Amino acid sequence: MDRIVVFLLLILTGCAATPKDKDFEEMIFYVPKDYNNMSSGKIKLNAMIHRAKDKKNRIGLLVLNFGGPGGEAVESASQMISEKSFPQSIIDRFDILAIDPRGTGKSEFISDLTRCSFNSECDSEKESVGFNISTMKFTQDIDYINEDKITFLGYSYGTKIGQLYSFLYPQNIRGVVLDSPTSIEHGNAIEESMTIPFAYERIMYHRLSKSEIELIKNINNKIKEHEIYTTKDGYKIDQDNFNKLLETIISTNDDDWSNIKPSLISFLKTEIFYDYIVKIQEIESSNSNDSSDSSLAVAIASASIGSINCSDENKPLLDSEIENSLSLFERKSSLFGSLAYNAYYSMCLGWKAKRDPLPYISKVNNRAPILIIGGKLDSLTPYEEAIKVDKMYLGNKKLVTVNNIVSHSFSFSYKDDYVDYITEKYLLNPNYIIDNT
Repeated sequence: MDRIVVFLLLILTGCAATPKDKDFEEMIFYVPKDYNNMSSGKIKLNAMIHRAKDKKNRIGLLVLNFGGPGGEAVESASQMISEKSFPQSIIDRFDILAIDPRGTGKSEFISDLTRCSFNSECDSEKESVGFNISTMKFTQDIDYINEDKITFLGYSYGTKIGQLYSFLYPQNIRGVVLDSPTSIEHGNAIEESMTIPFAYERIMYHRLSKSEIELIKNINNKIKEHEIYTTKDGYKIDQDNFNKLLETIISTNDDDWSNIKPSLISFLKTEIFYDYIVKIQEIESSNSNDSSDSSLAVAIASASIGSINCSDENKPLLDSEIENSLSLFERKSSLFGSLAYNAYYSMCLGWKAKRDPLPYISKVNNRAPILIIGGKLDSLTPYEEAIKVDKMYLGNKKLVTVNNIVSHSFSFSYKDDYVDYITEKYLLNPNYIIDNT
């Protein structure tokens, strides 16, 4: 499975419909299809709001986005509220609004992506839909819907929406939490993925000893020299198989890593590959059974990712530049460059459709305080991205760094008490938490 859809799959498969309490309200918003052509008509967005329980002390509107791109929001927010993932203070004092972005959940254009994904023929639909489900348009949707200042909590790709909103509509922002951010500054998908190899290496050094890493580097060197590395029990490892081995080292699933580590270490010491292969097959079989009902969700997610990321590009590359970018990845990491390249390079290859590019943004004079949460061992949105986002904001901001946890998206999800505390206090009073922590 492509790494670019792993996080989104977790969202899509973990959000069954949940019972709604009396404070839930489901709704439909109608927004312009194209804000640059208001005669293009209106489209519908599916949404829900959970009203603040403490009406007298209500702070305002908290808008959620769970990323992807291509992740819905309504069911995910409903589940977090029903499972009491949010602190009671947040439930009490905010109206929590979740909107399924265009092409997700029950909003407009989801039928196009579902139909083409079901038929496994999404190339033309991806391009025709991309312009209509861009990051710019959904950010404009949020502003079109809301009349008052908002507090925004975005995860992963959702942080792009938060960054863009704080740039375009600073007067409408009370506060923004950017959890596991990816920078809006990148001009294209290749540029955005260039920090990935660094993140992979950081996880490897966290999980393995120096001597074990040297053994892995030795195998890598022999494959580059001879194209094949032959183990003592006769298995032949080429670059593709070696990349699969590397994927197990950087897995964000701690259970998978715990299961595979003993057999991997044994292989590195003995060069006997059989036990490692058996363990990999066991894990793949288990994961396949767990996600057997999710193949369509994965296909839709993959189509959404390509549609949005490629439509967003403001510095698109020629196909020849994309195909020849392997060397750029390998300069970042001789070990993980090929792995990152294979995962990301083809996303916008051959893209011919009209784009709805993001504005080039390198600095934001933010009026409201900004909270940024970055994980040192986050491979999906590398820590370098959090640093880049922190430097982009020129006003009041705070970067919270999560160490020693191989994960992605932290507040109210990983159960990290410190991060949850910081995020809760910030949401309740952005100025206080920025000035006093």
